[in-house]
Amino acid sequence: MQTFLRKSLVQVFHLPLWGHVAPQMAPKWLIDRLVSRELEMNRLGGLTMNTPFGVQSCLAGDVVLLFADNSIGFEKPEVFERDFEAVTADQLLRAA
Repeated sequence: MQTFLRKSLVQVFHLPLWGHVAPQMAPKWLIDRLVSRELEMNRLGGLTMNTPFGVQSCLAGDVVLLFADNSIGFEKPEVFERDFEAVTADQLLRAA
């Protein structure tokens, strides 16, 4: 049996902690999903969404991911730092 590693590009937004200002503007894909109510702000300062598998939520300080298939996911900051690495402009041009 062979083992494979899947690499995929994702866009991310780091939700600010309570009482903090986000270091960047929320991206259009996130705002569009909030306006459509696909994502909703929860009382913990994070986001909540309904999926075919149930309700998924994240907390303030978590990372919201937009995958290539236009799906949304949530990650804890420490898991995100472990599993993802930033793409340089040169790498992005080669991937296109």
